Amino acid sequence: MKYQSIKHKSANPLPQSKGLNLVQQDICLPAAVLKQQAIRHNLNWMQSFANQSKVLLAPHGKTSMTPWLFQQQLAAGAWGLTVATAYQAQIAANAGARHIILANQLVGKANMAVVAKLLQQGTNVFVCVDHPAQVQALSDFFQPLQLDLALLIELGVQGGRCGCRTEKDVMALAHQINTLAAVQLAGIEFYEGVIKGPEPEQGVRHLVRQAVQLMHHFIKHQLLQHATQLISGAGSVWYDVVAAELSAAALPEQIKLVLRPGCYISHDQGIYQQAQKQVLARSTLACSLGEDLQNALELAVYVQSLPEPGLAVLGFGKRDAAFDAGLPQAVALYRHGELLTNQLQHCETIKVMDQHAFWSYDETILPQIGDILLLSTSHPCLTFDKWRTLWLVDENYNLLEEVDTFF
Repeated sequence: MKYQSIKHKSANPLPQSKGLNLVQQDICLPAAVLKQQAIRHNLNWMQSFANQSKVLLAPHGKTSMTPWLFQQQLAAGAWGLTVATAYQAQIAANAGARHIILANQLVGKANMAVVAKLLQQGTNVFVCVDHPAQVQALSDFFQPLQLDLALLIELGVQGGRCGCRTEKDVMALAHQINTLAAVQLAGIEFYEGVIKGPEPEQGVRHLVRQAVQLMHHFIKHQLLQHATQLISGAGSVWYDVVAAELSAAALPEQIKLVLRPGCYISHDQGIYQQAQKQVLARSTLACSLGEDLQNALELAVYVQSLPEPGLAVLGFGKRDAAFDAGLPQAVALYRHGELLTNQLQHCETIKVMDQHAFWSYDETILPQIGDILLLSTSHPCLTFDKWRTLWLVDENYNLLEEVDTFF
């Protein structure tokens, strides 16, 4: 009870509640912030890409697990949302999603019960399957409830994650589904992001074409039973290739083509910025949409120690930001509320511990204790999940709104 006033680790402990500003030290740091203008730009950019590609979006919610962002994505035109767990499906439905792809295998009675409740509430949930035992378990659970569950057969790749490894296995599963009660085949799902090797694009195109061919088999043999029928793929790296292949597939009009990128909402200046450069190199459509995706997620931290020349210790660590795909890097330095410099290309975060980061700076930068650094991250999923609450800010870092996550 005595901790009730401590809402989250970047809360405002001061008496005032309006007119707060990040760089004026009005909230506790470190803090994760979402830049409103960049979020709006990214929403419109990806929705425009989908519209012009004649595909639908069901963005992957596990990136942010932030209902406010889910609502923005749906309002911008997303057909639905993608999740990885039954819990996440519940959060997506509460945020207003009426079409949810559970891009994972649904296992366990408690998880099935969560999905059953969503179905009873009128939410359309599509669940991935890749094994006869799983299909049987779903049928056994949902039949007594008199509910029909939409299934997507997952097509996988050798050495990848989940998914049937052969077309023969896919077709056997499709025929099995047709013999059971309470489960209905709605289509096929795949995730091309696991494909590696010297020529991954060829592997991605092959997987998409294989999935399309299987959809044709489903149609030919009248195996699709669910009222909504779809084929779905695409993470945040190959969405342009998947969109192009699906658009060119000449599937019947009733088959929905659904992409599931998630990281575009915040983007980054690390692995997804590198992936986006490849998208622009491949896709004339992406190049035609104007200004590229923008980094919308930043970490605000204090310079808290200057123990050696050229080395600053920053007030954040592994508890605050992703560190699996490159360390957060400084993009701006503020002092007394004013921008000191955004030319920090020769500075580098070189090491992180639980609550500390080591920042190497050159002789042109003379940081002081209490300066505020803004850092960009790489792999936004693992920064979002370290925060109960993020701050929405405008271009001057005025604090607009607290935005909660539900990891």
